[in-house]
Amino acid sequence: MANSKYTTKSIILKYMERNNKGQFIETTCSTRYKKVQYKGVAMNMHQRVICQALGIKKIPKGLIIHHIDENTSNNDIDNLALITYTAHNRIHSHSPWNKDLTIKTSKKWAKTIDKATETRLKNKLPIFKKTFELQLEGKRLWEIALIQGISRRQVSGRIKRYKEYIKFNN
Repeated sequence: MANSKYTTKSIILKYMERNNKGQFIETTCSTRYKKVQYKGVAMNMHQRVICQALGIKKIPKGLIIHHIDENTSNNDIDNLALITYTAHNRIHSHSPWNKDLTIKTSKKWAKTIDKATETRLKNKLPIFKKTFELQLEGKRLWEIALIQGISRRQVSGRIKRYKEYIKFNN
């Protein structure tokens, strides 16, 4: 370490540099990305690299920066891609843990699904019943929607599910 051009003191001083407003120019914080100031906006280092390359002040809404080599400290412009959240999720997606489970292939899975359905129904049944009762009182779908603060489609779905419940449990 004696031959290195960087010392602990020089590294600490670099991270303590401030702009004319007294704000830190570069910091490391609790996130895994280095924070910087760019055109008065606090952002991650990789965001600044993209913004400078594109000549914009900040990353447009709905887009995210992907590190191509998945090394988050490699902020070289050739390693960064500006993509949508959907595309980013596809890149980092993995197969779901329950991919090959069906109620026909696994008794344990069938039992789990039945229990979840029963619990959901038990919690939702009073809501469905209230919606159904409002319809029996002569209220129209749009009136019920206004009363309950939901869409007409949701009202229809609740009524339909309650009628199915009554049909199968009588």
